[in-house]
Amino acid sequence: MHYEIDGVWHYTCILQPQKGLGFVMNRRGVTLIELITVMVIISVLAALSIPAFGTWMAHYRLRTAARDVVSAMRTAQMRAVSYNLRHGVAFDSVNNQFQLYRDSGGLQADGAINPLPKGVTYNSIVGLPTDGPGGLPFISFFPNSTASASGSITLRNSKGKDKTIQISMASGRVTIQQ
Repeated sequence: MHYEIDGVWHYTCILQPQKGLGFVMNRRGVTLIELITVMVIISVLAALSIPAFGTWMAHYRLRTAARDVVSAMRTAQMRAVSYNLRHGVAFDSVNNQFQLYRDSGGLQADGAINPLPKGVTYNSIVGLPTDGPGGLPFISFFPNSTASASGSITLRNSKGKDKTIQISMASGRVTIQQ
């Protein structure tokens, strides 16, 4: 129940007797103390979950970057087979990006430059020839679906976790190692 005295609202609880239970409060809302208590609990839970969210986000970005790189290589491989032209992907470890290329009388960019997600970098690129544009590491795929080299690309996130992408020259198979 609430009522006004001199412009100030007052709230009261009505106690009603219950059979065998004593008195029970009959309320229509929450008090300020209860509201503040709930807000404090929510704030503490949010503060505790923020570090876990940061770790999860770094892992998510690394997984996304690995999938994006593999997708670009598989796209190059499919285009090589479809168009009967050599296609490939160049990896720029200085700027943390990669780009698809086609070889139709020289390497030509085939699409936009793809940056790695924030916090993800190339940790190592092993076994790939540096015959791409500007001497960048480059993997080519031929019309018979094979690759120009066997090698690996290791991506690292801001938390120091790695994902390695393996390329098989004979089969052209591209896989993400766990």
